[in-house]
Order: sequence, then structure tokens, then C-alpha cells
Amino acid sequence: MKDNFQHFHEPPRILEGGALLFWGGVTGHPVIGLLCALLVEARSWTDLRWKFGERGFVRAWYLSIGMGLVASAWVWLESASPIFLFEALEWVPVCLLPVILAQNYATESTMPLNTFSVVARRKMLIDRKAGRDVRPIQVHIGYPYLCFVMVASAMTRIDEIAFFAGAGILMAASLFFASSVSRLRPARTVIALFLVFIFGAGGSVGLKALWLRLDSPYSRTGGGFTSGDLSQTAIGKLGTLKQSKGIRWRVQEAPAEEPRLFREAVYNHYSDAQWWHRPIPERGGEGGGRRVELRGKSKQESSEVDKREGDYELLWDRVSEDGIREFAFDEKEFARDPDKRRKLTVKGKVDTKTPLPLPDDAQRLAGLQVTDGGVDVNSLGTVRLENPDHGVTSFEVFVGGRPLHEALPDPERDLQVPLAERAPGRLDANEKWVEDPARKGIRDVCEAWGLRGLSAGAAVQVIRDKFFSREFTYSMFLRSEHPSQKSSAVARFLSDTRVGHCEYYATAAVLLLREAGIPARYCVGYSGQEKNDDGEWLLRGSHAHAWCRVWHGTIPPDEIPDGKDLSSYGRWKDFDATTPRWPELEGSGKKWSQQLVDWWHNIREDALIWRTSPGNAGKINWVLLIAGTFLVVYLTMRLWKDRTRQDSDPGYRWKGETRHTALHELIPSAEKLLGPRGEGRTFSEWILGLLRFFPGLAPDLHQALGFYWRARFDPAGLPQDETAKFEVLVEEIRRRLSTENGLSTEGESVISGG
Repeated sequence: MKDNFQHFHEPPRILEGGALLFWGGVTGHPVIGLLCALLVEARSWTDLRWKFGERGFVRAWYLSIGMGLVASAWVWLESASPIFLFEALEWVPVCLLPVILAQNYATESTMPLNTFSVVARRKMLIDRKAGRDVRPIQVHIGYPYLCFVMVASAMTRIDEIAFFAGAGILMAASLFFASSVSRLRPARTVIALFLVFIFGAGGSVGLKALWLRLDSPYSRTGGGFTSGDLSQTAIGKLGTLKQSKGIRWRVQEAPAEEPRLFREAVYNHYSDAQWWHRPIPERGGEGGGRRVELRGKSKQESSEVDKREGDYELLWDRVSEDGIREFAFDEKEFARDPDKRRKLTVKGKVDTKTPLPLPDDAQRLAGLQVTDGGVDVNSLGTVRLENPDHGVTSFEVFVGGRPLHEALPDPERDLQVPLAERAPGRLDANEKWVEDPARKGIRDVCEAWGLRGLSAGAAVQVIRDKFFSREFTYSMFLRSEHPSQKSSAVARFLSDTRVGHCEYYATAAVLLLREAGIPARYCVGYSGQEKNDDGEWLLRGSHAHAWCRVWHGTIPPDEIPDGKDLSSYGRWKDFDATTPRWPELEGSGKKWSQQLVDWWHNIREDALIWRTSPGNAGKINWVLLIAGTFLVVYLTMRLWKDRTRQDSDPGYRWKGETRHTALHELIPSAEKLLGPRGEGRTFSEWILGLLRFFPGLAPDLHQALGFYWRARFDPAGLPQDETAKFEVLVEEIRRRLSTENGLSTEGESVISGG
């Protein structure tokens, strides 16, 4: 059997470096991947080695653990996502670099398995102290390290064909080189590769599903979720709806006011328990709406997503004299003295296209860090942060005056009521609607309450009186109902159950007002219910809320005359249709640990805001760079001092290369007496030359040569117990050369005449 087949547990050259290059490419860190690959593969280009021993491997493992803890803490502080664990696992190849480098550059071919267990290592030390012979299991971590690199690579781009192809090639190479049997029995190799691809594909799909599950937006009221274009409600869902007590946003406002609404998003299209944003076309006049751009597609080819994205327009922006980037809904706002506006400071986690919680009278934003992007607003007044520089933000909001970023009401979109809610029924075989006279719908409730013909103010008051009366009950628990009734859940809430949470009240109010001919829209955000001692509104998950935006005035014509003051038609106003007692009815009690959780949340968020501020980011980077440089210099000096050299690389060898054995450790000492081994002279003949100077070494040296020949040329290699004996025997020869015969451990003769 060929020499390079024997130690099949050692990865071949280039494979580890190739895996690290692959990791750097798919995770977006090509430079780091290249540096790691060069460090790992440089063992093949140099004969520098270190005798780490058991303690040295343990120190390398502790260094890896320390790097892992630092990386996890850093990712956790930086991350705005609840899946920071995925991002931390991405850096496992770098954190384990000290261990794999110790393995690759050690004079020992393996390391003790108990290196990675404090308990096992402590037991070994106790046994040795008691005089028992303990020989720990030896392992080579090359292939386990490759597995960690591939798992870390799978943390990103797990759904791309290029990733899976690259991963498959590396897995195939690992499988081929890991076993000599794979090269002798190709049929089994093909079967193994097939299984690798099947299980790899399944793992990729499962990992992506888990990623998407964990990375979904934070749940809002009723267990749904909210984005700038969609609010998935819990209307029709049964059971108790639970909400998080965690802090989502903090809003500093002084002096203190009554509870106010912080709007995140507005919607105007309701369908199957979901609210959507549908763009309002331009209707003329300043502030009358946004023109929908199809972004290079024709009207027929454009999708609903294209239309929604085309409805967003960037706010006016500038950089102030203080170097702070500001955004405004009207360019004239920059000329206004900001001290004449009320100022709020908002802090919280952000991500790409995050809706911002703002009062309806927000006029200007300042302090947002968005190098590649900006702040945009759609025709309904939803304000989004496009591409933030960091996962957390702190910015100022200047409020006051008339809202400038909402389109005028649209007769089609702002008066739409789903047929299933207006008149409950079903579709027959001919796809025609058949009403159910036994049940009521929005139309019947609207007539029963006398809403038709009323002004917006009067209609709002009627709905308020009804919803705030004892006829309706606020509850986060919904009892079991027949699934077929889900399509008319709101109508059923109004005429039958009369039990629900804020999404029911807000949706029902919007549909009732629309049925009465009054434009209305659905809003989601937070209701300020809790202030701390510092005057901050604490907007928790349990404070997430839904309410209405109602048009008070007349509906403008399709063509608005030039110069017409749009405010003369009317204005949009908030209407919270849910009883003001909803926080009390929902239960506002907090666990004893909530205060500690809040404190830690605020400390973490404030620390990250401070670190990412322009004035502090550079200072921290310099401190980290200097500390890292000192660490690298210290390790380099220690390694350079303890370096040694050997004739051959103890790692994976190609055909014709010499395998390093314990006997090669005598080369430096022997060269001092015998000179370099001449070309064509065997190693055994050369090393036996020591007997001319020290004949007493003959028994031990001949026994060591026997171990040497078996380790070099026996396909089975040396068993573990004989390998240990071989190493002990060589160490004894070195000791005798040093003490009994006057030769130092470095091989220098301390007796005259040689």
C-alpha cells in the first residue's frame, strides 16, 4: 500500500485552504478567508514546527474559546435580528484557527482528545499523580475542522445553486481522500456521494426554512406581523393571543403629555384578514399623492410589488452645518428654526426597509445613519428607513403643524369594502354571489346604527359610543367557531360575538365608515402607555396597536384646480376605536424579572448606539487594532523563541515524501557530531553513526530503529501503545545524550574532542 494512504485521517494539502477560500467567498469575507487559507496551508512551504505538547494544545483550545466568546458577544451586540446565533456560527472557522494551526504546525502528528474536555483532562492528571499509566486517545482534527468550515459556510446563501455545487465538490474531495477504500471501490464511492448530496440538499432546505422562520419580522398585535406594505392580522384566529413585553422602541419626549399614537404603517386594502398598501395615483396639487413609477416595466408587465415600491419617494435631505444628515417632507422645512418644533428622540432596532414609529405631525428627521440609501414615504404616509448603516439607531423627530405626507382620499381605494364582509354569503357553482339572509354584514350594521348620511365627526362618535359601551367586550381570547365563517369575521364580530382585540375594532370601524361613504384607512403602530422616570415612552410588543385614519371633509374631485389649497377639502385624523381601557383589560402586570430585562436591553442598545456614533466608531476601532497588534506580536515572539525545524512535513504527504517519526527528533543533535547526512546515504546508516561516539546507546537505538522502520513502511503503521513507547524511547536517548555523554539538548557537545 502506498505511503500516502496510511494516515487517511489527515486532510490532504490544499483541501483545508480550499474550504476556507470557499467560506470566505460565500460569507462575504474573501480577504479573511484568503488569510486563513494561507496560514493553514503554509505548513507545506516551511519546515518550522513547534513541540506544543498536551499543555500547548490546551492553551490553543482556550484561545479558540476566548475568540468564540468575543465573536459571539460582538455579533450579539451588533445584531438587530433574533437569529444572531447564525451570524456567530459564521465565524467558527476563524475562532478555531488556533487549534488547527497548533495541529498543523506541531511536531506531534496528533493531539489528545481530552484537550477539549476539562473533566477528562482533570481525571487524567489525577490518575498520573496517583502513579497510574494513562495514555489519552490521540486524534487529528483536520476533518472535523473541515466539517465546521462547511457548516459555517451554510449560514449564508444556503439557497443558491452555486453554494451547493461548491459544497458538493469539497465534500466529494473530503470523502475521496478520507478513505483508501473509496479509491479501490468506486461503486461505493458513488453511493456515498449520492447520499451526501441527498442529505446535503435536505439539510440546506431545512436550514433555510429555519432561517426564514426565525428571521421573520417581529410579531405585532394578535400574533401577526407588520411591514411597510402588509399587516397580517390575527382576525379569525382562535385561542389566546400572547404578546411580548420586550421593548421595541424608546421615545424621549419632554414635557410629558397624555398617551399618544406612534404610527408605523398605513393600509387601505383589506382582504382575507390582511391589510395591504395600494398606491394612490397622483391627483394634482402639492402633496396630493405620489406618482406610481413602474421602474422600467410596462403597465401590463408590472407586478403589485413593483407598484408598491414605485409608490415610495425619498424625502428631501441635506447635511446640516453640524454634519448631521436631515430629512424633511417639505424642502421649506429646512429653513424653519427647529427650536420652534417639538422634538422627540427615538431609539430602537432597525433593519432594511424598517417602518419608523412617528407621530402623524412629524415634519423633519435628523441623525439617521444611512450611507447607502435614505428615508422614503409612500402615498399613505408610511415612512421607511431604506438601508441603515447599523442594526440600531437613535434619531430626532421634529413635530407640529399639518401632516404633509398623506395623499388625498381616493374614491375607489378608501371606500372599498370586501363583499364577504358587506353581505355574508357564498359563491355558487356559477361563481355568482349568493347572500345569506340569516346573517348580518357591514351593510346591515351600518344601516342599523344610522351611519349613512352622517358627517365624519358624527359617524365617529356613533361608533365610539357603540364600541365603548357594554355591548362590546375587549379580549385577547377568541372562542372556537366554525372555520367556514372565517371570511366574514369582522361582520360576525359586529353582529354576533362582539368580542375581539384592537385589530377587530379598527378594521370594523374602517369598513363601517367606508360603507357610510366616509374615507378611512387602517393604521398600525404603538400606543404610548408607559413612561419611565427619564421621560421616555417605552413602546413594548404589548403596546402594539391598531387604529383608524378618518377623512374629515369632502372628497376632492378627480381634477384639482391649480392653486387650490388642499386643506380646504379637509384633513385626515386619528380615530382609536378601541376602548381606552384596553391595556388594563389586557393585563399590564410585569414579571419580577422584567425590570432586569429592561435594564439590560437599554444598556446593550445605548452601548451600541454610542459605539456606532461617528465620533466614537474610529476610536474603538483603533483600540481594538492596537490590542490585536499587541496580542499578535506577543504570540509571534513566543512562537519564534520556541521554534524548531524538521526534515519533512508531518501532515498529508504526496507519493515519495518522507513521513516524520519520533526518531527524526534526534537529527539536530546527531548533525553536531556526524555532520549533515550525505545524498544517497540512508537515514538508518547515518543515525547509527552515533554508536562510534556512544556505544552504550546500541540497544535503545536499534530498538528505536525497529519502531522507525515499521512506522515508515508498514501499511498498518504503529499501534497507539507502541507509538507511545517509541516516543518515550527516543526521549530517553535524547536525555542520555544530554546528561550521561555530555551533549546538550540542542545537540552541542560540551566535551572537548567530540
